[in-house]
Amino acid sequence: MANKTLIYDRYFEKQSELHDEKLQIWMDYTLFSWRWWLGVFLILLLVGFWIKFRKKESTDRLLYAGLFVAIFSSFLDMIGDFLGIWDYRYEVFPLTSNYLPWDLVLLPISMMFFIQVKPKISPIIKAVVYSALASFIGLPLLTWIGLYKPIHWNYLYSFPILIVIYLSGSYIASRGNFERL
Repeated sequence: MANKTLIYDRYFEKQSELHDEKLQIWMDYTLFSWRWWLGVFLILLLVGFWIKFRKKESTDRLLYAGLFVAIFSSFLDMIGDFLGIWDYRYEVFPLTSNYLPWDLVLLPISMMFFIQVKPKISPIIKAVVYSALASFIGLPLLTWIGLYKPIHWNYLYSFPILIVIYLSGSYIASRGNFERL
């Protein structure tokens, strides 16, 4: 039992040292860099866009869908980062391994917007279009500007995952029991 405790103690000590190093790198090279400002700008721009252009009568159901998208995409990002499949650089907040403007703002808001626009179009068609845009334009753009680094990942792998996330979010938004009390 003592050996297991020592192993965990050494692991957490190394992890603490790495977190300290990451924080120092973030403060020296990321904070207030143009990529950091881009992330802050994305957050402010997209939240402002959402506030201005959302369908007010659909806010509740769309926010449920957006919350699901944010939580699920963040969870998948943590797994991918932990497994070394990809890496994010220039995080807006250094305490996570996710690129929060992507997981908590861009994906949820863009999906909520897609769900509310042209509601008569099949969710499957919208999911394929959305997934293609995010997988083959959004992720390569993040890579090109140096925010995202796929290590053992291909953009094509994101395509079906984003379809499932979109369809799940669309299903949540289309449920009829979001009546106000």
